[in-house]
Amino acid sequence: MCVMRHWCVSGFSFLFLTTLLVFPQIQLLGQHQITGTITDYANRDIFLEAYKGELLIPVDTVKTNEQGTFSFDAPLESGLYRLSLSAGPSLQLVVEKSAVQFVWNNYQQNRQIQFINSPGNQIWNDYLLLRDETFFLQDLLKPVIRDYKKETPFYRLAVKEFDSLQQQLENKVGKWIHQYPENLATRFVRTDMRPAIDLSGSFKSQRENLKQHFFDHTDFSDTLLIRSNILTRKMIDFLSLFQAEEESMQAIQFEFIKGLDMLFEKAAVEPKMYVFVLDYLIEGFAQLGLPAVTDYISSLPHFDQVCMETETYMEIEQIVGPYRSTLLGEPAPDLLPQDIDGNPFGWERISKPNTLIVFWSINCPHCIELMPELKAFADQHPEFEVISVVLSPDNNVLRDFLEQENLNWIHLSDGLGWESPMVKEYNIFGTPSIFVLDEEKKIASKPSGIAELIEIVSMKKN
Repeated sequence: MCVMRHWCVSGFSFLFLTTLLVFPQIQLLGQHQITGTITDYANRDIFLEAYKGELLIPVDTVKTNEQGTFSFDAPLESGLYRLSLSAGPSLQLVVEKSAVQFVWNNYQQNRQIQFINSPGNQIWNDYLLLRDETFFLQDLLKPVIRDYKKETPFYRLAVKEFDSLQQQLENKVGKWIHQYPENLATRFVRTDMRPAIDLSGSFKSQRENLKQHFFDHTDFSDTLLIRSNILTRKMIDFLSLFQAEEESMQAIQFEFIKGLDMLFEKAAVEPKMYVFVLDYLIEGFAQLGLPAVTDYISSLPHFDQVCMETETYMEIEQIVGPYRSTLLGEPAPDLLPQDIDGNPFGWERISKPNTLIVFWSINCPHCIELMPELKAFADQHPEFEVISVVLSPDNNVLRDFLEQENLNWIHLSDGLGWESPMVKEYNIFGTPSIFVLDEEKKIASKPSGIAELIEIVSMKKN
């Protein structure tokens, strides 16, 4: 699919030092929220961005002095931030009530970070290092555990080592949480942690156990999670457990809906969190071209709409409104008053019992591949009227292609491409996009491709 617009936390190798006396150039913070010294980084730019889910919102830019020292003076909201150097490396910082102060040596290799009076940031960065190292080592062991003979001592050693790595991470995280139970960094760590994998069970049972316990330690009422990318990434990891391999498109979407149902039930405890989850997921699945999933999300599963506040209602309507215009069973939005040949067009022109609308572009390779298959489908199903909505210029290239492929359909184009009102009305994120209308010109289905289209028509006949 040719799309208009993109749905990994990278860990750094940090060496934490413990003494402030080694760095006499550090000043007391005063009003500064973030103050630091980066050795060998004099008179260069530093960029500060705030996370909101996967979005990075620019906050400020400062320049270091001759000693590589800098300060961000403006008060900052609590949350997760990314500090980036113009040279490339970046660093995640947790901002809460207390100021953040650090020294960064050997920044090219992201080592030797000393946080001063900021235990939360030390915990967060120490956790990222330990987590990434644990996952890396476990990934090395997984092929052995999956493929090696289970009755051998080597297999048992691999399982023991896998469990040991898992337990070491859990023990360390448990100590941090016990020591700083209300610290924002430990709340982030608790949220980011994944359930332990029980290797004694089958792959299927492991997967089901992960599904049931993935969010055991995630507090969906904690709205500060919105000001990080931790929850969004965890949601994607969770939904990946519902990916159905070698299944029909309908089965794939059904599996995702099962995962989303569990997710929205948890998010419904807090309206702000629900709106955040709704906004993130509906756009992501729309871009993936899974219309049944976006229709499900648009139905606001598990949300108490009766007790909805006006502000929340307006936010939700702004998010789901465009998607509801193309819900299954809804009347298809109007297209254009005339086709590319200047002939009048309206729904009354369609006399066949079914209508197939395809949004496509002459510049989209996937669309070009689809057209002969769609032509074959239309020839085999004369009960379908095909309407082609072209999102590329009406020129000789287009006309030659239509003639060459003998696409004697109704072709519509207003020459506005992705700026066309039809794109907004039909909520098009990519091409090709297909809609099937019933006799009353209501949206009956939104197949993701020719295979699903054939499957839908076949099921309807049976």
